Amino acid sequence: MKKRLLYILCLFSICGNAFCQTFSGRVLEYGQDGGLTPIFGAMLQWKGTAVGGITDNDGHFAFDKTSITDTLIIIYQTYQNDTIKVPETQNEMEIILSAAHTLDAASVTAHGGAYISVKPILTSVITSEGLRKAACCNLSESFESSIAVDVEYSDAISGAKQISMLGLAGIYSQILLENVPYIRLLANQFGLGFIPGTWMESISVSKGTASVTNGFEAISGQIDVEYKKPETNDEKLFINLFGSSMGKGELNLNSRFDASKSGNASGMVLLHTEGQFAKMDMNKDNFRDVPRNYQVNAMNRWDYDIPDKLEGRTMIGYLWEDRIGGATNFSPKNYNTDDSIYGIRIKTNRLDLITKNGFLLKGEHESVGTILSFTFHDTRSYFGFKDYNAQQLSGYVNILYSNKFGKKEQHKLTVGGSVQADNLKDELNGLNTTLFSLTGTRFQAIPGIFAEYSFIIDEKLVVMPGLRFDYDTYNAQLYWTPRLHIKWQPAKNSSIRISAGKGYRSANVLIENLSLLASSRALIKADSKFKPEEAYNASISFTQSFQMKGGKSLFTIDYYYTHFINQVIVDLDHDAHAVFFYNLNGNFNGSGNRSYSHSAQAEFTLYPLERFEIILAYRFNKVRESAEGVVRDKALTSPHKALLGLSYATRFNKWKFNTTLQYNSAMRLPDMSGNSAASLPSYSHDYFIWNAQITAKYKAWEFYIGGENLLNYKQKNPIISADQPFGEDFDTSVIYAPITGIMGYAGIRFTMK
Repeated sequence: MKKRLLYILCLFSICGNAFCQTFSGRVLEYGQDGGLTPIFGAMLQWKGTAVGGITDNDGHFAFDKTSITDTLIIIYQTYQNDTIKVPETQNEMEIILSAAHTLDAASVTAHGGAYISVKPILTSVITSEGLRKAACCNLSESFESSIAVDVEYSDAISGAKQISMLGLAGIYSQILLENVPYIRLLANQFGLGFIPGTWMESISVSKGTASVTNGFEAISGQIDVEYKKPETNDEKLFINLFGSSMGKGELNLNSRFDASKSGNASGMVLLHTEGQFAKMDMNKDNFRDVPRNYQVNAMNRWDYDIPDKLEGRTMIGYLWEDRIGGATNFSPKNYNTDDSIYGIRIKTNRLDLITKNGFLLKGEHESVGTILSFTFHDTRSYFGFKDYNAQQLSGYVNILYSNKFGKKEQHKLTVGGSVQADNLKDELNGLNTTLFSLTGTRFQAIPGIFAEYSFIIDEKLVVMPGLRFDYDTYNAQLYWTPRLHIKWQPAKNSSIRISAGKGYRSANVLIENLSLLASSRALIKADSKFKPEEAYNASISFTQSFQMKGGKSLFTIDYYYTHFINQVIVDLDHDAHAVFFYNLNGNFNGSGNRSYSHSAQAEFTLYPLERFEIILAYRFNKVRESAEGVVRDKALTSPHKALLGLSYATRFNKWKFNTTLQYNSAMRLPDMSGNSAASLPSYSHDYFIWNAQITAKYKAWEFYIGGENLLNYKQKNPIISADQPFGEDFDTSVIYAPITGIMGYAGIRFTMK
C-alpha cells in the first residue's frame, strides 16, 4: 500500500496542478507454464528524453506522454533493449516481452551481474551491476568474477597487464570499443588500463572465432566494451572517488546532457584521472612493486538520430599517461647519469576519434552502417639504458549493408567492406639491433570484403555462415576467413551452439613483447621474416536454464580447440639470457612442429534465494607448442582454474556483499638453469586469491569498502638478480603469481539523475 501511495504522489509531483496526459499499462512475459506473468523492475523511457518509469510488483507503469517522440524504449536485463511506436491516441498499452526478443532461455534475472546473450555465438555479458562488484578501476580489473578471461602481469616492473583466453596470449583476442578495433599495436601492453571502469556500461566476452563483420582476427576470442550512452543513461552527474592502501587514488566524473530541444541529440562528458603516489616495496628488494603512474583520460560523446532515417554516435577521446618504475631510489633526474640505479619510464599520448552512423533505407528491415575511426598514439620510453620511441597513426573504415527478408524475417544478409591502415614509426637504441632489426617505418593496409548470412527458424535454430577476403599489403598475402556459427534450441530452456572458423594476425613481436626490454635478455630473431599467424578454431557448448527460488539459474559447459598452421613462437627456454623469436614452421624450430590448445569450462550461476547469487566455475586449459622439435606445455600457463563467487543484496539494494575465491594451479616455468642467480623450480605452486567488497547505498550515495588478495599470497623474489640490475642475469619476465600482497580500498559514488 505504501508503494502505491508513493507512486501516486510521484505522479502528482510530475504533473503539478496542470493537466497531464498519462500513458499507462503493464509489462508481462510468458512464465514457465506458458501463462503471462508480470515483470517487476522493467524500465520504460521515451526515446531522447528523461521521461519514463519503472514497473511495480504487478508489472504496472504510468508516466506522462510527450509530444517530442512516439518511440518508447523498453529496458530489462533478461531481454534485449527494444523500441515500440505508440500511436498518438493510445494512452494504455499491455506489453508482452515475447521469445523473439528474449536473450535466451539461458538468461538470468535482472539482479544478476552477467547473462548469456541470444546470439548464435556464445557470449557472456558483464553488466554495469556486475562491474560494481569490485573496485574495477579499469578493464584489466573487470574480470574478477569471470573464469573465461585470465589477467596477469607481463613483468615485475612496468605494471603492464595482459589477458589470456583459451590459454593463449591476449594478442590472439580482439578487443573492441563498441564494435570498433581499439586495443592493438602500441596499446597492446598497457591498453587494458586505458578503459576506465566507471565509463563502461557492459562487457561482452565471446570465446573462439567471432563474426566476420569485425575482421579476420579474434582467433581465441573477442571482448567488446560498451560505454555509457546518453540516450539511455540517466546520470546527469556521476562522481566516483577511490583510494587504496597502496597509495593509489582515482577520481571519475560523468555528465549527461541534452543537445537539442527535440531530444534527438544528447551528449556525455566522461573524465578520469588517477595517480599512484606511494612507493611500495613489500618484498624488500629495493624495487617498486607497482610503478608511480599518473593518468588523465577524457572523452566526449554525442548520440543523435533522425527518426526513421538516421541513428549515429561520435566519440572523441584523449589520454595522457606517465609511468615511472624501477629502483625505489630512481628518479628521472638521474636517468642515464648513474649506472647503479635502474629505472623505467613510459610516457603516452593518445587521441581517438570514432564515428558510427546507421542509415535506414526501408524501415528497420534494410539499412547501411558506416564505422570510421582514427587513432594517434605516441610512446616515449626507456628501460634502463634501452630507449624505445614509437608513433602510430591508424585509420579504420567499415561499411555494412544489412537486409532482413522473408515472411517472418527468417533471413538476414550482411555484406560490406573494410580497410585497416597503420603507419608505424619506432626506434630502439641500446640493444643489439643486428640480431633484432624490426624497428623503422612500416606501413600496412589491409582492405577486405565480407558476407554473412543468418537463417532463423523461430529462434529454435540459427545458422550463420560467413566468409571474408582480405589482402595484406605488408606481407603481400591474401587471407580467406571462413566461419560458421550454429545455435539450436532442442528444448525451451536448452541451447546448443557449434562454431568453427579460421583466423589470421600479423605479428609485431617487439611491440607485443615490450615488457621484455625490462630484462637483460637479448632478443634474437631466429627467422629472416615472420609469417602471418594462422589458426583454426572449433567449439561446442551447451547451456541450460532452470528456475530456482531466487530466479532463473544457468548451467553452461563448453569446449574449444585451437590449431595453429603458423605461429610466432616466443621461446623463453632455449637460453636463460635470451628470447628467441621464430616461426612455428621455421628452420630454427626443427621437425614435428605443432601448436594447439584444448580449453574446457563448466559454470553454474545459481539463485537459491532472492537477491542471492552463487557462481561456481571450473576451467581446464591444455596448451602445447613446439620448440626445437619438442612439443611441450606452454610456459607460464596455468592448466586448472576454479572460481567461487557469492553475492547478496538486501531489499532495495541498500547493502551489497560480494566475494570471490579463485584457485590457480601450478604452471610450468621457463628453463632458467643457465641463469646463475635464478633458483626457480620446474613448476610453480598452486595458490588462491580471495577478494571481497561491501557496498552501502543511501539515496544518491554509495559507499564501498573492500580488499584484494586477502590471503596475502605473492610471488617471492619476482625480480631475478635485483641487486645487479645491469648484469646479465637481471630478469623480470618470469611472473606466475601476484607481485603485491593484501590491498585494501574504499570509495564513494554519487549519482544525480
